[in-house]
Formats: sequence, C-alpha cells, structure tokens
Amino acid sequence: MTIDWEHIPYFAGLDMLSRAQIEQAAHRHRYPAGALIFAEGEACAGFHLILDGMVRIYRVNAEGRLHTLSLLRAQSTFNEVAAVDGGPNPVNAVAVTNTDVLVIGHQNLLNLMASERTLLSNFVQALAHVNRDYLERLEDMTFRTIPSRLAKLFLHETTYGDQICDSPSKLTQEEMASILGTTREVVGRALRGLMNAGLLRKHGRYVSIVDRAGLEYLAETNVMPERIAR
Repeated sequence: MTIDWEHIPYFAGLDMLSRAQIEQAAHRHRYPAGALIFAEGEACAGFHLILDGMVRIYRVNAEGRLHTLSLLRAQSTFNEVAAVDGGPNPVNAVAVTNTDVLVIGHQNLLNLMASERTLLSNFVQALAHVNRDYLERLEDMTFRTIPSRLAKLFLHETTYGDQICDSPSKLTQEEMASILGTTREVVGRALRGLMNAGLLRKHGRYVSIVDRAGLEYLAETNVMPERIAR
C-alpha cells in the first residue's frame, strides 16, 4: 500500500529524501486477525503506522474489564508516546482484521528526529494534539452524562472522531460502551432515550442521525433538547 505521507500529521511537509530515510529505518509486520500486536506494560514496541487492516487499542482494568480507546484503520498511527520516551507500552494493541503495519523503533525514531527538524516539530505538535484529546475525554467521563457523550460520539467530534475508524452508526453497543467507558446496558438506555427524543432513528442494525442540531445542543450543554425552556 502506498503511504500518503502528507495526510499523516507526523510526516507532513517532509521531502522525498527524508521519507526514504524513514522507510529505511522502519520495518513492516503482518498480523492475522485476532493477533496481539503488543501488550500494555511490555518494553516499548515503537511507533506504529497502519498500512492495511483494523487495530483495536485498549486497556484492561484490575477487574479484567476491557476499555477500548481507539478503533483504527489505515493510515492511523499509535503508540507514539512510548516510541518517543522509550517507556513501556501504555496500551494493548490487537489486530481486528488481517493487518499490515510499519514500525519505527524508539532509537531509530530519536535519530530521525535529531536529523530532521520538520519531523521533530511535527511530533511535538501531534503529541500535544493527542494530549488535548485525552484531556477532553477525561473531562467528558468526569462531568458529562452518557447521553451527552453518546451525542458527541455520533457527531464524530474530535474527541472521539480521531479514535474510531468507522461511522459510530456501524459500531456495536458493546463497542460504543467500551469507547465511552460504560456498560452495554447503559448505552442501550441512552440510545433509546436519544431515539425517543427524536435525535436518532434506528434502521435495522444501524442508527442514523435525525436531528443534528439537537445532538449538538446535547453535546454542548449536557441537557436533552426537550428540556429546553420555551
């Protein structure tokens, strides 16, 4: 698969020579569906770029409950933080489908950034963006109701939009629950509430947006539209 370098924030603006050096420093790996790419807490697995397939990024709490952080397709990246600081992997990564990835090890990445100022600048800005997104998601989990967070998910806002590969309508309730940090039952009740309020409509297995303005109001204010004082 041809890499669209300009649409990957970490590599935008690099010349052909720099891109060739990156490919030379990287290794390609193929994983069958269901294979573990790397585990949380293990030694740094390096920077990963998905060339083909789908990858689930997740963590598991002390009770063994899985929390999906991202569902990613080509040409998404992951494990950036560990690749830069060289520390243990902060998450687990598993191939959902047959998956090809390009991997740059920690030391190789540092060497590339030391010799390529644009690459270094890109990484600083992109990691700052990742940090902002996770801070916003933490704020959502602390202060927002499940219906409000579900509205943001369906609107595909930055907080969640960068973390999922498909339209939210194609996610299962289990996957929605995992991304939002709650249970399938809670998501099911929230979905019914949004449908009863006329914000969403179910079509067979999928759910579509009926009232985008209402979803935007709910996402912004944490209040269901029918509760607006008239």
